[in-house]
Amino acid sequence: MGAPVVFGTGPISVDDLVAVSRDDAIVVLDTAALDRIGAGRAIVDRQTTAVGVDAPGPRSLGPVRGRAAPRTATLDPSAVEERVVHDRRGGIGLPLSVDRARAVIAARLAGWTRGASGIRLETAVFVAELLNRGVTPVIPSVGSLGDGDQTHLASVATLVLGQGEAVLAGERLPTRVALSRVGLAPLDLAAHEGLAFVHHNAYSLGVGALALHRLGALSRLADTTSALSSRAGAGSGPRGRGPAFDATVLAGSPSAGTRASAERITELLATPVRPEGARDERDPDGLRLRATPQINGALADEVTAAVLLVESTLGTASEDPLVDQASGVLRTGGLLHGAALARAFDGLRAAIAHTAAAAERRLGRVDGGGADRRGTGSAFVPVLLGQSAADLVAELRVLATPVAAGPSDEAADDPASFAGTSLRLLERSTALLADVLALEAVVAADALGPAEHDEWSVGFSVAHAGLRSAIEQELLGQQLVTAALTALGVDRS
Repeated sequence: MGAPVVFGTGPISVDDLVAVSRDDAIVVLDTAALDRIGAGRAIVDRQTTAVGVDAPGPRSLGPVRGRAAPRTATLDPSAVEERVVHDRRGGIGLPLSVDRARAVIAARLAGWTRGASGIRLETAVFVAELLNRGVTPVIPSVGSLGDGDQTHLASVATLVLGQGEAVLAGERLPTRVALSRVGLAPLDLAAHEGLAFVHHNAYSLGVGALALHRLGALSRLADTTSALSSRAGAGSGPRGRGPAFDATVLAGSPSAGTRASAERITELLATPVRPEGARDERDPDGLRLRATPQINGALADEVTAAVLLVESTLGTASEDPLVDQASGVLRTGGLLHGAALARAFDGLRAAIAHTAAAAERRLGRVDGGGADRRGTGSAFVPVLLGQSAADLVAELRVLATPVAAGPSDEAADDPASFAGTSLRLLERSTALLADVLALEAVVAADALGPAEHDEWSVGFSVAHAGLRSAIEQELLGQQLVTAALTALGVDRS
């Protein structure tokens, strides 16, 4: 089993959600979190007692979409809350992968630790045990408007109720069967718990955390592929840039991402591909190569800003209604609106498109002279890989269109953020960027040939050796791309 991940009242990080998304992590709710959850629930209990009148049970404290019951009716709370959940089960599309579904649950659990949802202690502990025992709900991928990922979270609540389907040890089962196998029994939801489940942006935050983790790795991979292209483009002559990547040249840049990119590329190259101060009057590299740290660094800066946004949101009580422990009452607000998340994901897709376009242009300038090093009869044709890269970049430009600038939800009074839509497109863009960088790396490694040189850094030599192994296997198409990413230590999924 993996190391415990403690969910307390302190910050929850992207790395925490990534760890929980793996099915060997142990989730621990610490005492402080349990105390806050219990205190929040006590406020809800007092409120429901106050409005519960003389009936078998209190009424729901929140709105019920769909077939509303008469306001004067007295309803069993568990039936009301079950209907709150079922009225939001409108999601469609392929189910989320297990790691993504676990990230959704983890993000919702993190929100409950703020003590502002009104969830019961036993319900929070039950959901933590779902993670610990590997029971994952089947969550449709499509349906959120970005003002609370209600369709996604309804599937989590449905599992708690013992309904629908779940995944256990890779097997898709009826939920009751899966729960029984791990020694759990379904729960009934108490008053207000339906809203405490579904009114949160746990999909945008949880799956967004996984996307940002992958994208951070790709922003660093772009520095590796840039260094490979720079070295391959230099050949045996004086072409290629060294000083332009030197950290001293960019020390005054306001972009932390640019400075870090320059440092990584310089470290990988170990020695400049052109002597310090040398200049080719034709400047064959062009701005696309000289500005590599600025382009890669812009993506890194966008990722850093998005991580800060996700982590700060995870650490706050973004509930509606919000259980205000200071005053002891429930307050409503617009905390569910995901405008900031949508804009962050939109900006990332634009940065990805720019980074990929620069990689494709670098690929195009690398000398494809590796053919004579492979021998005759090779099916490996670098120019065709360049065409594939150009195809991917064209799609990335379309995916860069901002979702936040699109039409509003006409069925609602207010404009929706569509943060979930923006995130789904961001995941697609991230996968395409990985493929473009893999293609650049393969073409550069092919041009460099099989030999290594004494002046290469260890990191550069390792990357080159892994890529050469993929090339020499005579792999083609997606198999080649996948092998290249594996050699570079990057997970495409």
